[in-house]
Amino acid sequence: MYKISDLTVADYLTKMSVCDFPGPAAGSAAATAAAMAAALLEMSCDGSLRKSGENPLLTESIVLGAEIRQACLALADTDMIAYGRVIAAAKNKVNDREAYEVAMKDATEPFLQILRHCHSLLGQIEKVINGSFSRVLGDLVGGAYLSEAAAAASKSGIDVNLMLIRDDDYKNRYQTEALALYQACTDRKTEILAHVFNAPQKLTHPAAKAVLDFWFDLQNQPFWFQKNDAFDLSIREHFYDLWRDGCNGLLSDWRETIEGRLAEIILLDQFSRNLNREDHQAFAQDGMALMLAQEAIRHPDFNRLSQEQQRFVLMPFMHSEVAGIHQTAVVLFEELGDPTTLEYEIMHKQIIDQFGRYPHRNVMLKRVSTPAEIEFLKQPGSSF
Repeated sequence: MYKISDLTVADYLTKMSVCDFPGPAAGSAAATAAAMAAALLEMSCDGSLRKSGENPLLTESIVLGAEIRQACLALADTDMIAYGRVIAAAKNKVNDREAYEVAMKDATEPFLQILRHCHSLLGQIEKVINGSFSRVLGDLVGGAYLSEAAAAASKSGIDVNLMLIRDDDYKNRYQTEALALYQACTDRKTEILAHVFNAPQKLTHPAAKAVLDFWFDLQNQPFWFQKNDAFDLSIREHFYDLWRDGCNGLLSDWRETIEGRLAEIILLDQFSRNLNREDHQAFAQDGMALMLAQEAIRHPDFNRLSQEQQRFVLMPFMHSEVAGIHQTAVVLFEELGDPTTLEYEIMHKQIIDQFGRYPHRNVMLKRVSTPAEIEFLKQPGSSF
């Protein structure tokens, strides 16, 4: 006798391919498939949690996935033992029918438990899939397929076993529960797939698209981080009214898509600076822009944005005068993978760490500069 957990995958499959009892067969195969689905749920939630930060649902799902994974691997061994007992009892079925019935019932129980676990898995996948990191959606879908397949195998195993059991009450009870569980599993898988593959694509608001088209136009990109009166004037002529609306919180419908969120951040974070040079209003919307950016990086579609677009989602972190925000910002810009932008963030962080604010803003914000700040501002590269 051996434990499946002690075998390599190759050994396990080899033993399954040989008709040697007790050994892994349909029940243990279904249990292993369910355990794999549970592991995919754990991995997917862990990946989403790393991107989104604290999330009780994802944390709960990881714990549930681990419990189901361990339970199903234990059931694989339980099924193998039970199947061995059925083979032994079958040899004396004529003389001891009761022992055979008990063995068959014991062999049916693991199938029903696997079905219950599959039902729980699919329910949890359905809960987390909406807010999951886009790169793990394929793994969650794979987990859904594996769970439904394990449920189908378990349902078939139950049906076959019940044909060989004479206890009608037992048969009716197990058949009813197995059918209900399996139907619920197939329904949940269908809903999961429909959500991922057939969900209607939300369109970016036309005004938000206009902002993005203008900002990322190749002809305008040279003016992103330098003063240019013509560029500033063009923003004023085309987007001033939108900027005012954004300042008043009137563009929340843009947030239906990640692109719309990006456009609102650019409007409040970048356009504020173009429209209010040498004026305190240049920084007045930084708090709102940062809040939007903090939400955007947790959006399931954030990684659908290009590196260039992600950079402007992250810019409000760089513009913050809060030291704790820059601790997060360094990590985010490292993950972005743009060494030049990371270097600028590190320079910004060093200034905040030294002064607790950006000294070059003092005049515009009517703040009194300290002697150390005055000396600092005499240095090249002290202003951004």
